[in-house]
Amino acid sequence: MDFSVVALQAPSPASLPFEVVERKGLGHPDTICDALVENLSAGLGRAYHERFGFVLHHNVDKALLVGGAARAAFGGGEVLEPMEIILAGRATREFRGAAIAVDDLAIALSRQWLAQNLRHLDAVRHVRIVPRIRPTSTELVALFGRRPAGGGPLANDTSIGAGFAPLDPLERAVLAAERALNAKATRESHPEIGEDVKVMGVRSGERIALTVACALVGRHVRDLAAYRA
Repeated sequence: MDFSVVALQAPSPASLPFEVVERKGLGHPDTICDALVENLSAGLGRAYHERFGFVLHHNVDKALLVGGAARAAFGGGEVLEPMEIILAGRATREFRGAAIAVDDLAIALSRQWLAQNLRHLDAVRHVRIVPRIRPTSTELVALFGRRPAGGGPLANDTSIGAGFAPLDPLERAVLAAERALNAKATRESHPEIGEDVKVMGVRSGERIALTVACALVGRHVRDLAAYRA
C-alpha cells in the first residue's frame, strides 16, 4: 500500500483569531462507550487468536449509555437505579463447530474496565451490561477462514484514518488540564473529584479561558461550604 504525506495548505487553528478545543475525561459517557467497545474488540481478537490461531470477523463499535438514577447528598447519596450500557455490533459466535461465548466475554471485559478505571463505581451493582451483539454473516465467517498460504486475512471492507500533529498551545493546555484532574496524585489528594471531567478551552486572540465541568462525589463533600471551597 502506498502512503502520501502532504503539508496542510489551510491556516492552522492556532494562527486564527478564535479557537475552541474540548476534551472529555475518562468518566465522561462518550469516553466510557468508546473505551468499552475498543476493549471488547481487543478482547475478542485475543480470544479468537488464542483459540483458533487467528482473529475472526467482528465489528463491535456501537455503544449506548443510558443514565441511571441517584439521590445526591452531602456526605454520601445512593444509587436508586443502575445505569445501562448497551453494546451492539456483530461477532463470530461459532467457528468450525466451536461456540464462542461472546456475550459473557462482553460483560466480563466491560465490568473489568469499569472497575479498573472508575473508582467510585461498583461495576456490578451500579451498572447493567446489555450485549446486543448479533452473529456475523456466514459470508464473512467464510472469508476470514480463507487465508492464502502464508498470507494475512482477506479484506472485507474499506477504511480510512486521519490524524494530525503536533498539538497547538490551546490543545496542549486543555489536554494537560484534563490529565491533571484525572491524575493519580490528584485523586489521592482530592478524592471528591470524580472521573467525569470535561474541559473546554477558548482562545480569543492571545487570551485563553478554560471552563471545567467536574463531577464531585458526595461522600467526600461534607457540606455546602466544602463544595464551594
